Amino acid sequence: MKAAIRRSRFGGRASAAVLACAAAALLLSHGAIAQDTPLVAAMKDELARSMSGLRIKDEPPPYYIEYHVDETVTMRAAGRLGAVEVNEPGSRLRTVSVEVRVGDYQFDSSRFVTQGRGGFASQSDGSVVTTLDDNYDAFRRQLWLATDAAYKRAISTFARKKAAFQNRVTSDPLPDFARETPVTTIRPTSVRPPRAIDWVQRVRDLSAVLTSSPHLQGSAVSVAEQYGTHYFLNSEGFTVITPIEDASFVVSADAQADDGMTLRASYRVPENRLDLLPPMDVLMAGTREVGERLTAARTAPLGEEYTGPVLFEGRAGAEVIAQSFVPLLLAQRPPDSDNPRLVRQVAAPFISRLGLRVMSESLSVSDTPSLQQFEGRPVAGAYEVDDEGVPAQDVKLVENGRLLTLLTNRTPNRNLPKSNGHGRGSGPQAGVVQVRSSRSIPAAEMKSKLLELLRIQNKSFGYIVRSNDAQASPQIVRVTPDGHEQLVRGVHIGDPESSAFRDILEASSELSLYTYRTSGGPVSVIAPALLFEEIEIEEATDIQQKPPIVPSPLSN
Repeated sequence: MKAAIRRSRFGGRASAAVLACAAAALLLSHGAIAQDTPLVAAMKDELARSMSGLRIKDEPPPYYIEYHVDETVTMRAAGRLGAVEVNEPGSRLRTVSVEVRVGDYQFDSSRFVTQGRGGFASQSDGSVVTTLDDNYDAFRRQLWLATDAAYKRAISTFARKKAAFQNRVTSDPLPDFARETPVTTIRPTSVRPPRAIDWVQRVRDLSAVLTSSPHLQGSAVSVAEQYGTHYFLNSEGFTVITPIEDASFVVSADAQADDGMTLRASYRVPENRLDLLPPMDVLMAGTREVGERLTAARTAPLGEEYTGPVLFEGRAGAEVIAQSFVPLLLAQRPPDSDNPRLVRQVAAPFISRLGLRVMSESLSVSDTPSLQQFEGRPVAGAYEVDDEGVPAQDVKLVENGRLLTLLTNRTPNRNLPKSNGHGRGSGPQAGVVQVRSSRSIPAAEMKSKLLELLRIQNKSFGYIVRSNDAQASPQIVRVTPDGHEQLVRGVHIGDPESSAFRDILEASSELSLYTYRTSGGPVSVIAPALLFEEIEIEEATDIQQKPPIVPSPLSN
């Protein structure tokens, strides 16, 4: 059975000589990415042999097999306070993952979890490290062993699944797998010139910026890049050979207020390649802002619980869409189990709301994985083909507030029987989500709209959210009806109910781009600032730790 294949494995060690060899092996021209390479030939030959001859007496043969191979080079550097802690110039890795299904498209060995001593576990198997050399015989032998093991697991799972369903009555059951027309997608991996920037030195210089913030208890700066080629073949005739490109720059830091409250801040820039990262002055400003934000937050007063109008300014509008609305758009279908009453349900909450209003009537949402650029910047969430080999489709999800459809993979759902090319990782996943308003207003007018609401509702204060990164403390400002602002700490945004998105009152004409990472790859959200009629702001309940007895030596 297949496990989610992660496109980011930043880690590993290699000498400069090994890196040079790895780069030479992976910097392939268009001609080198042919379907008759030893690697692809071994995949094709073993796939055909397994489909024709892999069977156990009195057991069903496989009706579907797929192979995934990821071939990557990874570089990583990390520093703290001007000192380099990690310098991994490059490590080469090749992994293979095999999925075998028995049964048929209607009812097969997939989507089944069993209850064991440790709770529920699926029959999935992770990827296996395989040979680095393009040795046909060595690689095919490993495919043979991995396919054999996956087939035996599929038979065992299928028997348990049939037994579990033997006494169940199911009206109009959904198929386990959707048929799709085979597609071949082959894209060359671009030749990578030697790096023009010494990223290790940049990590050293950028991490040193945070020495000027003596109240920080911890800080780190890291840069990482992974590149290579992804191969996918299945027994239906799908063939995918596409580049792997993943890069990121991350600054993280934490501090403590005098009452012991821990505060965290981060600055993240995900891109596809290192050469797409912003110039040094932009990275320096973002790094410095992390220290300044924590210094201000340490002495900020505690916020109060609140329910009422909340303005999500700038990128915070895209963040709230990413965290609370995008998951509702995924056509997740819960797995089957030998004990369905206990299995955790992961069905899409919106699966029964097709055609109904789920947002304000002025808002529309689409997922456009074809969008490569936004305001002159590359969009990391764009992709051409999903992890199941299905070409990515641009999908209009919400129009004038009404839900039209959801993002799907090859697992059918009620009223959504086919994939729209969003099978990424272990299930459906977004690519580039765009939110637009037909009645947008300038961002500069959003605050005045909030203040007007506070006066109408006779509230003594409201909140403006300026950052709501899931891996950092939110940046929340308390604002009074006269417009006075004060940064607060110790509060966070409660998980908004889906109904809150039906009561978005205003959206800005200016849009912000926010990218985050999932098991299926990066997802980008392009959205306006948003004024909600009602959002809950809750007090933090973290256990406070006593601050260090002696101040940081950097404060001397």
